[in-house]
Amino acid sequence: MSDLETIIAMLSYRRPARSATEKAFIEKFIVPTGAKRDKHGNWCLTIGEVPTVLWSSHTDSVHRSEGYQRVDFDGKFITLTVNSKSSCLGADCAAGVWIMIEMIKAKVPGMYIFHDAEEIGCQGSRAIAENEPGRLISIEAAIAFDRKGIDSIITHQRQRCCSDAFAKSMQPMLPSRYRLDDTGFVTDTKQYMHLVQECTNLSVGYYNEHHPHEALDVGHLIELRDHMVKFDQSKLVIERDPFAPVKPKIKKPTGSGLGLRRLRRREETLRDLVYWYPEKVSAFLENKGFTFDQLHDAIHEHDDDTGDAFGSLFDDLLSGAA
Repeated sequence: MSDLETIIAMLSYRRPARSATEKAFIEKFIVPTGAKRDKHGNWCLTIGEVPTVLWSSHTDSVHRSEGYQRVDFDGKFITLTVNSKSSCLGADCAAGVWIMIEMIKAKVPGMYIFHDAEEIGCQGSRAIAENEPGRLISIEAAIAFDRKGIDSIITHQRQRCCSDAFAKSMQPMLPSRYRLDDTGFVTDTKQYMHLVQECTNLSVGYYNEHHPHEALDVGHLIELRDHMVKFDQSKLVIERDPFAPVKPKIKKPTGSGLGLRRLRRREETLRDLVYWYPEKVSAFLENKGFTFDQLHDAIHEHDDDTGDAFGSLFDDLLSGAA
């Protein structure tokens, strides 16, 4: 099968944690790599004698029910078919699984772990961290392929998880648009932050994860694969101290009430709503029939304009969709 055919085939499985369809997915795509199941339900494989990098993804999805689904490809994005009853596409984290399988085929050195039950509490990674931390004794960096968008190298998963120096050392080995991003939340590599010096996750091209309008940018995923199969681990800068006291990303305000007012969520303007609810705004626009290309062209059409021209952007779009 071609890359596209394989990715589409992987996305046809609805994979709630430990469901029959997840098991069928693993049997079809992961078992042929030679990976073996550990006692915690994770599927693991090592390439090289003493790996220093852990490559991570997870096999489950947030689908509400198991089974199979049909997907569409419009030349750029894979999405669920129109009128699909499925609860999500499942590119989170099938996209990451595909990247790791491609790296295994290319014999990129490292410890590969396809984690169990990430979507219901990172259970597979948590079990390793709590019960078998010695498995990670040689690991200096844990890198997960589990992040929305096309340009993030996550430096914080609520708190700092990798050094800026490490993230910057990755940039030359990734597509040029990748940047440092401190807005991460949680994925499996967060469970290893007290054991491994550098922990991060990378964008793999999905948007609107966990929702029926989830979409996967196939071109980005393949481009990322083309970089990862040539990844030079010797150029990574390892700097973070996993035993250093945790510093909160945002300090709690003290003194006058001014700091509290600044941190309070405002919902007074359209911009506020877009800032606080990007997924819901995106879903609203998609449901109204707007496409990526329409919005992209409309935004950049006004790049050199000022005043009312830019302010009328969404008025123009809404009138065109009516």
